[in-house]
Amino acid sequence: MRVDPEVNRLKFDREVGVLVNQRPTLESRGIVMLSSTSYPYVDLLFVPRHPMQAGVPMTQAGSILLPQVQLMMVQVPSLAGSAFKAHLDLTDYDLRAPSLEFRDPWNDNLLPYPTMFRALEFEADRKVHVVLLDDHPSTHKPFLCIRGIREYHEHPQHSGDDWLLYRGEMNLFSIAMSIWRVSIDLVHPLVIMQPNQVQVQWISEEKV
Repeated sequence: MRVDPEVNRLKFDREVGVLVNQRPTLESRGIVMLSSTSYPYVDLLFVPRHPMQAGVPMTQAGSILLPQVQLMMVQVPSLAGSAFKAHLDLTDYDLRAPSLEFRDPWNDNLLPYPTMFRALEFEADRKVHVVLLDDHPSTHKPFLCIRGIREYHEHPQHSGDDWLLYRGEMNLFSIAMSIWRVSIDLVHPLVIMQPNQVQVQWISEEKV
């Protein structure tokens, strides 16, 4: 541990206090702090609410050999993406950014990347890009590649974008809101039903 344990605990308690004070804002977005929160870990449950869309194929007249297939988009209001637990490790906070793992809220197992949602970020210069990646070079776990997350700042490709540049303006509440934005607010689940297969895609709502 690089930070004095007593100092680390004081900072942890301060961050948890902010989350408690901001509970109405968090819960209005489907973010709930779980009772398993215990120093130095914070567990947040994220509950998506965007209704799932289904793309139903509609075959129209085209060539004799290649009929045109269009999709009719139908909302399925009773379905949405699956809830997930964000397990945040505040060891050495705030010398280091919080570490993040995505876990199953039912059994606390790590979520396997192929079964997970896809987090998206929109920037004017880069457009839409995926920020939930499958294999961190240090942990070999899925990781969220955005500022404020330890796995981002300690990734070799981001060595010039150090957490210490941001820690004065970011806290656990703002980081939780960033997780919500890229993993829930900006993404919508889309199921495309084809004659021989079913595909799941995550489409973005472009926002700046």
